[in-house]
Amino acid sequence: MTENPAMPDSSFRLSRRRSAWVRGVASVILAMTVVTTRNALALDDPATPPNAEVASDLESRIDAARTFGPYGVERIRERDGLRNGPKYAGATIYYPVIKAVDDEIAGDQVKTPELTNLSSVVLVPGFMGPERSMSRWGPYLASHGFVVMTIGTNNLTVEPDARGEALVDGLVTIRAENEREGSPLFGRLDPERVAVGGWSMGGGGAQIAATLDPSIKAVLALCPWKPEPCGAHDVPVFFLGGERDGPAPVEKHALKHYESLPDRTPKLLYEVRGGGHSLPMNPRYAGGDVGRFSLAWLKVYLEGDESWRPLLEARPDNASRFLIELPEAGPADADEDDRESVKVKKAA
Repeated sequence: MTENPAMPDSSFRLSRRRSAWVRGVASVILAMTVVTTRNALALDDPATPPNAEVASDLESRIDAARTFGPYGVERIRERDGLRNGPKYAGATIYYPVIKAVDDEIAGDQVKTPELTNLSSVVLVPGFMGPERSMSRWGPYLASHGFVVMTIGTNNLTVEPDARGEALVDGLVTIRAENEREGSPLFGRLDPERVAVGGWSMGGGGAQIAATLDPSIKAVLALCPWKPEPCGAHDVPVFFLGGERDGPAPVEKHALKHYESLPDRTPKLLYEVRGGGHSLPMNPRYAGGDVGRFSLAWLKVYLEGDESWRPLLEARPDNASRFLIELPEAGPADADEDDRESVKVKKAA
């Protein structure tokens, strides 16, 4: 099984523009800074925070979730004091910030508020994938309010089991930042709200991590590679698959994993029509729906924000397969059609 993490489809490549810009609203603005592995990428347009108060229309909320969020993004590396975990090699933390500029009217410096009680997610790449192969996920998810840690592996060829252990070790590092004086995240994390995710063998490893650490609240299994399912657990799992994925065909991997989970476990399988194995390389792929479903999954199951549930239930037009079971979804007095639409959906 081979992967080529460095070669995403050319039609989706981001330009390496090195500018950043800030847009002011009232006395506090949200800086739309997106950080890649080396530089900041300029965004086309700032996204309105997608919540029920500012965007009640579902389509507008979906559109907002497909692009970057309202926060600026900064990084922490091991040279900044980040723990170097023994079960992984190399790590970068991306975290959200609210930046302030001089008030244009009063001429006063605006005090920058601090984000607190932040949720965290650790991401690991697949076979032969370096840490940087997951780097586009850091700025995207952090811009929507998450602390994101991307890690590498001690050996690029290790199996999913070792990648699962690496993710659990990454959670140790995330939680340590909450206790490390001098860390920009000191006292700002909710250590109980943690999730894991990964691509290919990393997606298999993320499910293994859920069996190793019961504190994990959500899993992102992105084009997961693991011939045998990981076993029953209660951690909600989002499965992303590509219809034309050669190394990890959905029928032999993601679908088998999905079907092996008990009915009580929330799960969603979204297979992208025409998508290949490099689909998880960028949250903007599939028209941004790769990011939209991952983001909404974390919002609902990591942060407990039920207002994001409609973004999970809305089947995208580009889905060649769409299976969803959210057993706890829907009000008790919903009619039968509503309850059925929430529990199971399948693309033709």
